[in-house]
Amino acid sequence: MSLSSTNEEVPNYERPDELLQRLIRFNTTNPPGNERECVEWIDGVLRDGGYETKILAKDPERPNLLARLKGHNEAPSLLLQGHVDVVPVEGKSWQHPPFEGNNMDGWVWGRGALDMKGGIAMMLAAFLRAKAEGLTPPGDVLLLILSDEEAGGDYGAKFLVEEHAGLFDGVRYALGEFGGFPLYVGRRSFYPIQVAEKQRCFLRAVVRGPGGHGALPMRGGAMAKLARLLKRLDRRRLPVHVTPVARRFLETMSHASPFPTGTILRGLLDPA
Repeated sequence: MSLSSTNEEVPNYERPDELLQRLIRFNTTNPPGNERECVEWIDGVLRDGGYETKILAKDPERPNLLARLKGHNEAPSLLLQGHVDVVPVEGKSWQHPPFEGNNMDGWVWGRGALDMKGGIAMMLAAFLRAKAEGLTPPGDVLLLILSDEEAGGDYGAKFLVEEHAGLFDGVRYALGEFGGFPLYVGRRSFYPIQVAEKQRCFLRAVVRGPGGHGALPMRGGAMAKLARLLKRLDRRRLPVHVTPVARRFLETMSHASPFPTGTILRGLLDPA
């Protein structure tokens, strides 16, 4: 799809806020996602900016997009990656409508402004500017727009890794969700390099006992035991395990931070 066929004005790549406003106006709540229109719009912007693009989809309604800025083949490739799906908005109190992308006093409001259509807008603006200014970097730069990050990645990253891994040959570095952003702790600025990510841990608990019936009194049944289990989990904390990556992260920041910030950061390494 090209924007030239939609009679829609192309936002100025020098104004990432305009790109962000347009991205927010696509309701890509996951589930179900429905990222197609948003990805097609980005595809049109990139094509009008002079790029060749590739659409990769496990489900046509949930596509992914890949574009490449060719380099001199003198350095490894850099991957810029981001997702356009967002988490649901129901049950929340919104000061401004979540899918209008209003710019209020220099702040763009809406679902996904931070996670992570804001990042997409910045990457897209940089990609368009590079082409407009004729930039040829030392290595290729790839821009990857993903679907389905918020619900497991089956239609996004997982699908690409399993079915199209060869497209990323030569990529050594990547900037993704919030990659390369400054982290302010106390009066110091840090620029963390992400080498790990939180993961899910599924547990199954089996509670044994009589099932009971709503018409008959029952004590000590399975549901009562489940209630005691949930109450105990609510009152107590699970064991804290400080992983090597987290330990190095906190130790490095604490050593570079003055008192009392450094002392407080080191205290986070003590589970107690």
